[in-house]
Amino acid sequence: MRASALVAVAFDKHSRAITLALALLLLAWAMPTFNRSRATYDYLVVFDITQSMNVADYELGGAPASRLAYAREATRRALRDLPCGSRVGWGAFAEYRTLLLLAPIEVCAHYSDLLASLDKIDGRMRWGEASEVWKGVLWAIRAAKETRGAPNVIFLSDGHEAPPLGPGAHPQFDDVKPGDVRGWLIGVGGYTLQPIPRTDDEGKVIGYWRAEDVMQTDASDEGGASREHMSGLRERHLRALAKEVGFEYARLAGPASLSDAMRDPRFARPRSVPIDLYWLPVAAALMLLALRFRPDLRIEGRIHPGLRLGGTLKRKRQDRRNRQRQ
Repeated sequence: MRASALVAVAFDKHSRAITLALALLLLAWAMPTFNRSRATYDYLVVFDITQSMNVADYELGGAPASRLAYAREATRRALRDLPCGSRVGWGAFAEYRTLLLLAPIEVCAHYSDLLASLDKIDGRMRWGEASEVWKGVLWAIRAAKETRGAPNVIFLSDGHEAPPLGPGAHPQFDDVKPGDVRGWLIGVGGYTLQPIPRTDDEGKVIGYWRAEDVMQTDASDEGGASREHMSGLRERHLRALAKEVGFEYARLAGPASLSDAMRDPRFARPRSVPIDLYWLPVAAALMLLALRFRPDLRIEGRIHPGLRLGGTLKRKRQDRRNRQRQ
């Protein structure tokens, strides 16, 4: 067949829509990506995995949830809200150190990997029973400074120091200065003191910490007997710590609290992000094909023969029933 004949067939009234749809699909396949500058966010998210974070003073789906489980769920929702181009990594705090678990990676390309690794962060990773939160925050800042891109820090903790800090005791690191890294201290937990579950290496609760099991202070903040074996959100302590290191403070009051903090415009970083627009010609091609192959129920203003035949058969069956009744 000659080229002129092929062109004529391709652009006749029956094939024109198919030819145009094919051209749009080829355009989508060959379309390059476009770069656009947008606000993104880089974070190293650190979870306190000490035993006080096992206190169940939250609810998820109507069931009690531990502080750590609630913090993970809030982080999962925050990941969904971050714009593409943002980068998030994981860290864990126990004893007096913060360890980097996963260096920040792009949230859209690695969304499934981030969720899968997030689910693995729990108390079974704990390498010590102490909970020196102040030092843990300083270690988190140090880890962020040593990480490519120096991400901001999100540190999720109830602020429970074990052993407790003495009055005015503020640990310092020579290589960590206020403002070196920006970030948030997120207070996790309720204000009411709760017993702290005692867990084994497999994360199973084997009892609760008693007063004689832990170091006590001379008196509580309220002037009564020390109750370091009980845990509530130490908000005053976390606010003082945030001020000391140059962080912001917010309480994890609801699932959206963390997302709001992470998307604070003050922490945005402009970044050139590739944008794919291939879906536009694909959508147009699908629309053309749908219009081309839509069923016609009428032909030249008359009822389709198939429909007319169906109506005739229906009338005949009705007439037969009427005669049988007679």
